[in-house]
Amino acid sequence: MKLSTRGEYGLRAMLYLAVESGSESRLFQAQEISEAQDIPPHYLKQILSRLRAAGLVRSTRGPAGGHGLARPAADISVGEIIQCLEGQLTSINAILDMPCSIRVGPQNCAIKRFLTEVKLQVERVLFDKSLASLAQHQDELVQASLVQPAFLTAPKRD
Repeated sequence: MKLSTRGEYGLRAMLYLAVESGSESRLFQAQEISEAQDIPPHYLKQILSRLRAAGLVRSTRGPAGGHGLARPAADISVGEIIQCLEGQLTSINAILDMPCSIRVGPQNCAIKRFLTEVKLQVERVLFDKSLASLAQHQDELVQASLVQPAFLTAPKRD
């Protein structure tokens, strides 16, 4: 699987929306998302447009407008986000479409069967992981980094 900057930025933007909005249906300005996630503003607008067209993001115009998740984070899979922005989840379709000239015949190609299994496993992992679980994991990582190990905070003894 290869993830372009569009896919990475889209995941970062969606994760930001999920983490920052929590259970609220709060909207965020594109500029805020751009600055918080270090995503070029013009590129973010293109990404948000794709995510909106796919029904993953909702947008409202005007001074009180902004962008938010179109559905609860628990109902959005990482696979949906990546597929929306990248097209296909794995780049082995071209290999699978090639004729197989292994001597036992194209219907018995071990390489194609193996790559098909890889493709199915990657897709399973991506579609089984929800945006909510990714957001929860992010929160846990942030909290863990805020806690200092005891040996760093304990007073020194002479």
